[in-house]
Amino acid sequence: EAWPNMMKLQLILGMSSMLPEQASTYAPEVDSLYLFLVALTIFFTVLITGGIFYLFVKYKRRSETEIPPHIHGSILLESTWSIIPFLISIFIFAWSVKIYLDQYTIPQDANDIYVVAKQWMWKFQHLEGQREINELHIPAGRPIKVTISSEDVIHSLYFPSFRTKIDAIPGRYTELWFEADKKGT
Repeated sequence: EAWPNMMKLQLILGMSSMLPEQASTYAPEVDSLYLFLVALTIFFTVLITGGIFYLFVKYKRRSETEIPPHIHGSILLESTWSIIPFLISIFIFAWSVKIYLDQYTIPQDANDIYVVAKQWMWKFQHLEGQREINELHIPAGRPIKVTISSEDVIHSLYFPSFRTKIDAIPGRYTELWFEADKKGT
């Protein structure tokens, strides 16, 4: 949806092999934001580096006795280089908040799975009674709500293909949801 040309950018940058497979409904949005940030970083790195070298050559002192002219500030220039990054930052913030809210607003019809982490083990409990250890099986195309806690120390449950991660904290319940959109392991 957002930034449909990001797939072209992904191919141009050759980053498709660097990212895990997209296997959840919001993985493409997370990847689009990530690739936008990478492209923006590359663009401004090249722009600033090129500007530095251009100014280095243009304003190189020709002789030791040369005194450069005094340059007065430009309100328009200073406002421009302050306002443009501010607007870019607001855009990135708004896009990030949208993705964050999508990821942390749990659908009402989500299937519940309870997870307990302990050293060297993950225990998964489905509401239907099915229990699993260190392996989780979920249906594709249905939202899954994971409620997680830890018995001993902080653990992190991470599904790279879903672009989601949650920490299991002792004595505290945390929640996350995802929806697998394809079969896989």
